[in-house]
Amino acid sequence: MANPGDPKSVWSTVAVIVGTVAAGVVVAGLLHDPQPAAVSIPGCEEVVQPEDMQRINYAIAGPDSVPVGFDAAAKSAALIQALPAGTTVEPDAMFPPLTFDTGANAFGRIVLGGAVGDVSVMLSTSDQPAGPCFAGYVDERRTLSDGTVVDVTSGQNGSRVEVYATDGSHVDVSADRVLTVQQVTDIAMTPGLRNN
Repeated sequence: MANPGDPKSVWSTVAVIVGTVAAGVVVAGLLHDPQPAAVSIPGCEEVVQPEDMQRINYAIAGPDSVPVGFDAAAKSAALIQALPAGTTVEPDAMFPPLTFDTGANAFGRIVLGGAVGDVSVMLSTSDQPAGPCFAGYVDERRTLSDGTVVDVTSGQNGSRVEVYATDGSHVDVSADRVLTVQQVTDIAMTPGLRNN
């Protein structure tokens, strides 16, 4: 048996300590649940992270209302005029395409430069601010000089632009890749689609 101070005793003690620390590091590594890096979104002061979205209940009851004094014919005409030059609206056998209904929604299929795709526009009013950005649902937020907030999302299947105007107008435009993000933004920013 080794006596204290004996080189064999020192090496035995060091081996036990190193083995214990190494086992602890391995176990900690196996049990550690890595956290994803926080996502930041240009222009967003508050971003709800993906891991936070798993732990919260978020109910969206929808916009406050259809705009007061909603003129479907005028809004439909403004939408058609907002389409890029050379755009053709495909006819639909059941519903007039890109014509707003009483719920302030318009949907249609367009052709531009040989590409075919769908466009959807929803108009509403709200007295609520734009709120936080949700990671994975907003790519960029722009706040214009007049206080209008523009949320932009672009993906493999198309793009979406939501405009929260200072007059309470909320314009939500989604389009397949037939339109560029800038073209979708231009449609969403059309003054004729806002409350006037």
